[in-house]
Amino acid sequence: MKILKCFLLVLAFTTFAYGQADTIHIDKGTYPKTVKEWTGSLMKVNNIDSTTYVVKKSGGFDRSHKVGHRDAIIWVPNTTDLSKDITLLMWFHGHWGYVPSRTFEDRTLRQVLPYTKNKNLVLVIPEMPWSVHTQTPTSRNSQVWIKPDQFMAFINQVQEVMGKHNKGNMLGDIDYRIVGHSAGGSVIKRLGITGDICKLNPSMIVWSDSSYGRWLEDALSGCLGNMSTLTKVFVKKGGAPWGSAVRFMTKFQKVPRNVELHVMTKPWTHKSIGDNIVKLSGVLE
Repeated sequence: MKILKCFLLVLAFTTFAYGQADTIHIDKGTYPKTVKEWTGSLMKVNNIDSTTYVVKKSGGFDRSHKVGHRDAIIWVPNTTDLSKDITLLMWFHGHWGYVPSRTFEDRTLRQVLPYTKNKNLVLVIPEMPWSVHTQTPTSRNSQVWIKPDQFMAFINQVQEVMGKHNKGNMLGDIDYRIVGHSAGGSVIKRLGITGDICKLNPSMIVWSDSSYGRWLEDALSGCLGNMSTLTKVFVKKGGAPWGSAVRFMTKFQKVPRNVELHVMTKPWTHKSIGDNIVKLSGVLE
């Protein structure tokens, strides 16, 4: 393990079991445990060279967090050329998230890795107020980016990091795609209300068993109802998200044609939907 000093603290390591080299840039003030757990997940799951940026998330000040500030992970496979058109997948995690076994391994890395062979891909995982590293791992749903343009400030931060990674060269066009699993659906709801998700204009939004309560209605009653963004809603039959999604689709006769409801029957579970949603939804096709 070798430590270098530059704009950010650079941690370089090699996993000999896979013959891969990963570089992690660590922003000052990020939570060391997050860095350690992400590093461990890379060593366990990743089989390609890559670069990660662990940053203090724009707007992430949080008194309930272990270090008073939430982080974000920006992962760039070394197969990605940021000067060309880019597919950027943003993952909004659920309760007790931002942990190795679920968020970092089963939910993101294992699902995304197969697409690095034919996609110019970047993965972004912002930490939420219901992260395992907060005092509220099962609450504060949707209490993130609550004002217009706060989410876009985070997007600007991501683009700045990508620009530095691309050595100041112009970035290619970015195709944003969003997955909200479980409580992550409340983020889509919030961004639909503030209008920021429509400023981003993603090509696809996926609700991964995450349409609790009125989250779907609130998102589509906001700016999303006027957008052409393809919205796919996956729910486990019989669960709370299923009941809310069915109510929405039957109650609102003018449901936008770009909203698809996919009801998953047994043996599908809340967990298995989240662990397979990338392939199920085709969000990276």
